[in-house]
Formats: sequence, C-alpha cells, structure tokens
Amino acid sequence: MATTVGEYIKRDHDDFRLIFERLRNSAENEAALRGEVYPFLIDRVQAHAVAEEATIFPQMEKDSNLLPATLVLIAEHRGMDTLARELAETPFDARTWRPKLFPLFDVMRCHLAREEADVFPRVSCRFSPEALEEAGEEFQRILQREWKIKGLHGGLPPAMQRR
Repeated sequence: MATTVGEYIKRDHDDFRLIFERLRNSAENEAALRGEVYPFLIDRVQAHAVAEEATIFPQMEKDSNLLPATLVLIAEHRGMDTLARELAETPFDARTWRPKLFPLFDVMRCHLAREEADVFPRVSCRFSPEALEEAGEEFQRILQREWKIKGLHGGLPPAMQRR
C-alpha cells in the first residue's frame, strides 16, 4: 500500500519535534550548533508548508466542514514564518535566543497537534484512500523539489547526527 499524505506529514512532524527539542535544550555556548540546526529546521518547515499548501490544503478548502480548520492551519504557517524571521535576527549566542525560541515552539507544537489529532483524522474520513495516496505522492514530489532548491535532505541536520 502506498504512503498517504498524512503519513508523509507525520514523518516530517516527528523530525521537527526532535530538532526543536535539541534547540530548546541548547546552551548559549552552543552557538555553532544553533547556527547550523536552526536554519535547517526553518528551511525544512517552510518546505513542508509549501508542500501542504500545494497538495492537501486546496482539497480541504473545497470541503465546507474542513475549510475553517484549513484557514487556521494556513494562518499558523504565516505566524511561524513571522516568528522564525524574528528569531533569525537574534545572534545565536545571545542570552535572549533560547527564550525567543519558545513562542515559535509553542505555535509549532499546537499546529502539529492540531493537524495530527484533529484535522487529518477528519481528512482520512472525507477522502478516498486513493486520493490520500495521490496527495501523498504529490506532497513528496513537491517536498523533494523544495529540498533540492534549498540544499536540504530529510532526517536530522548533520550537527545532530555527529553526536
């Protein structure tokens, strides 16, 4: 059986949680790690958002029962972009860097939970398995394209693999 869009999205979410946890636990003297891991995470999250908004979200917007949740998810994407840009302006060794990460983490955590626990279970009930598999293939194709543009890969950033 092919992988559905929800399964691809959940895989990314699991990576994001691991990376965020490492950043949340980072110390001021780990500026080099932050400098490598944070941009990697943000580029991955942005590529993920592009793929969601190009594949499953347009289908969800056509369903009046899913439209409100879809609009919330899109708004959360925009909010994460704003918070990510603001944090990117803070030096990685600044005392304020880690505390500024928490608002982004909070929005991201709520967003992932909303998709996994609320929205995608409803999507699974409203779309055929074939449609979800097709959306999964398209999601993965767009994600791979975005990764190539940004020089990314799946999984964890190299700084987290060296441990």
